[in-house]
Amino acid sequence: MTIRWRVLVDPPTSGAVNMARDHAMAEACRPGTGTVRFYRWDPPALSFGRNEPVTVGYRDILRSRPDLGVVRRPTGGRAVIHDGELTYCVVVPARALGGVREAYGRINLALVHGLRRLGVDASSAGADGTTPGPNAGPCFLGPVAGEVTVAGRKLVGSAQARIGSAVLQHGSLLLATDQSALLADRDGERNGGVRRPVTLGELLGEVPPWEELVGALRSGFVHALGGTWETGALSHGETVLAAGLERRYRSREWTWRR
Repeated sequence: MTIRWRVLVDPPTSGAVNMARDHAMAEACRPGTGTVRFYRWDPPALSFGRNEPVTVGYRDILRSRPDLGVVRRPTGGRAVIHDGELTYCVVVPARALGGVREAYGRINLALVHGLRRLGVDASSAGADGTTPGPNAGPCFLGPVAGEVTVAGRKLVGSAQARIGSAVLQHGSLLLATDQSALLADRDGERNGGVRRPVTLGELLGEVPPWEELVGALRSGFVHALGGTWETGALSHGETVLAAGLERRYRSREWTWRR
């Protein structure tokens, strides 16, 4: 089946709005269609995985960084600071890329292809990558099997969820912020044999312009996923869904549920 892909490039907005839009796209996803969305966060925010406990350490970070918003994602995974990074989102029918596991691998391969267009020697972590639980600490503590790394150091952290008949995968590409606030209590360059993350700025000497980043990543998705591609925007139905879901992602009951 040929997938009709839509690309959205959104201006920076809040964590609640970003999560509501991703969720709405998944709920509205139809057979034979897919969406890739690129965005940033304003204000910067700390996001938790759907089932991740909110630890004392995370609360301390929020107290020390009053500029940070806070939101709980619809996907699993663990905590990420969305500041100095690019977030991608992919929504596609769960079977369209061969199933949930296959989709995870193909989406990460698309990211690898896009990063190589920028001159980054990226690859996917092997099967020996960790498979941590929701209480295992922040996302960028170490790569999960299949995630994007450079010389063993994690560059992109991703999380996934099945929503209705669609799979939603989104993740953070580190541009200029290395998540040090989340990793401050981890001593040394290594923790349990896992190397600390790396940023695109560190690898390239500077962060490429936003348009160049998005263009390279889009090319990687086109190469890896095939189908037909066009630039688009949220539909009216998705906009209505997102407005309703935004109330959930702003609520204390959802954010502090664990």
